[in-house]
Amino acid sequence: MTRVELQYELTKPLGDTEYERLSRLLSVYGVMGYKLRQDLSGITVEYDATRLDPDGVDRVLHRNGLPVKRIL
Repeated sequence: MTRVELQYELTKPLGDTEYERLSRLLSVYGVMGYKLRQDLSGITVEYDATRLDPDGVDRVLHRNGLPVKRIL
């Protein structure tokens, strides 16, 4: 297993629906965890690089309706 982190900025504030969707991320195969920034301006997603690639993580986040943009 190779743990990797990706940084994302939020393109709009999270609402109740988005927080609920965040909780579902942990059920996605390969997603190991996530951390919201203290100021709620972004999120760090930790994933298993043997299961997902960065584009796959992007797809998971967008498919779950999360307003994020990867920081390159």
